[in-house]
Amino acid sequence: MMTNCKLQHQKGALLISLIVTMVVIAALGSGMLYYSTTSSYGQYFASRRATAYYLGESGANYALKQFNPNTNYTNGPFPTLTTFTLSNGQFAVKTYDKPGDATRLIIEATGMVGSGWLTTRQLVTKNISKANPGTPGGGPPTAPVGFGTTTDQFEQVWDTITGDVKIVNTGPSGGLPTLQFKGEQGAIRLDWHDNAPVPNLLDAWNSNGQLLSYVVQVKINVDREGNNGKHYMMGITFRLVDDSNSYGVSFYRSYGASGRPDWQESENFVDFLEQIPDDGKNYAVFWKKVDAAYTVLDFTPLSPAYGVVTDASAQELTPWSALFIRLNERFDSPGGTRQNHLKVYVQGPASYPRETINWNFSGFNQITWTWTRPPQSSPPLTEVLDGTFTSAGFNNDIPEIGIHALYDSNASNDQFFTDFAMAIQGTGSGGEGYQY
Repeated sequence: MMTNCKLQHQKGALLISLIVTMVVIAALGSGMLYYSTTSSYGQYFASRRATAYYLGESGANYALKQFNPNTNYTNGPFPTLTTFTLSNGQFAVKTYDKPGDATRLIIEATGMVGSGWLTTRQLVTKNISKANPGTPGGGPPTAPVGFGTTTDQFEQVWDTITGDVKIVNTGPSGGLPTLQFKGEQGAIRLDWHDNAPVPNLLDAWNSNGQLLSYVVQVKINVDREGNNGKHYMMGITFRLVDDSNSYGVSFYRSYGASGRPDWQESENFVDFLEQIPDDGKNYAVFWKKVDAAYTVLDFTPLSPAYGVVTDASAQELTPWSALFIRLNERFDSPGGTRQNHLKVYVQGPASYPRETINWNFSGFNQITWTWTRPPQSSPPLTEVLDGTFTSAGFNNDIPEIGIHALYDSNASNDQFFTDFAMAIQGTGSGGEGYQY
């Protein structure tokens, strides 16, 4: 009996120990579950807050771009609350004159993610000067960033990447100061950092919510002589990270395999030869260069309707044809991250002669892209979206803007550029810059 009683007591103690252990484990498990769940929700809501902020920033920038102070209207473009729906959420914008100071405009944009009681909201407010010059008008360049009248002035603003370049005013230059490239390959980039004559792009980037948007134009003369000028690519380089990584928009021509220059036969140019016909026609091309390799993003043939080719059969690029890029950077990709909105325009000298600078885009011919590479929208389209190169992490070491000239000979007088001009959002009075 004593043995049985003792055994029963041991079993009872063991049972109590098991119960206590189970209670402790359950309590620990519940605490761990609570911690894990709280951590997951914390990360989830932090991500939603970031997305809501970027949506709000996109809304504020969108409203800013709709505002044109030249119209002098009251309370801006959205005097009543207006909501826009995107793939990853919504933003609601409202604009009104600053109370007590009608010279300034207040923009309130709220980014919203989710619905019901789980909706995450972030408010972004901008206070801008209505005295800003708005859409750049006619007149002189917005800053002394042109090529100048002498090689010394050119070298004050520009750095040579490759090739031999100088300012000339004789021969095909027409007696006016003109940038001349020699050789098969030439490229320059804007020397904007710590250079008083040039707008500080980093200041503009910071003043514009760390977005870098601008318009750039230049006029180009491909003075073809004899067998020269069958192959060329000339235009504007932008989002220029370094010499091997950038975007570019060019006037481009290739005419058969005969006489192709080294740059066109290189492995870095294979995609151009595969995608664009070498039929001797002039094309507008939007491309990107990654690790020195060129990839075609969009191209279209330049018919006489664009005003920059003299004849559909001869396919001569009209001397001093103007090329424009209009770049807007926004936080409006499907994931709420940065992407570039690019529009390209051209115009011939009959409507837009040399030594004139104009920003009235209604008077220019917008490029309609007839071939695009995925994930672009199906052609035809007039606005290209791409996020390969953005201004994220912009700093003083990034050149950003340049000019390129690729040709099929070492001719000394066949490649000319003039009337370079730019307007940068974030460099106007009060730091708000140009709206376009």
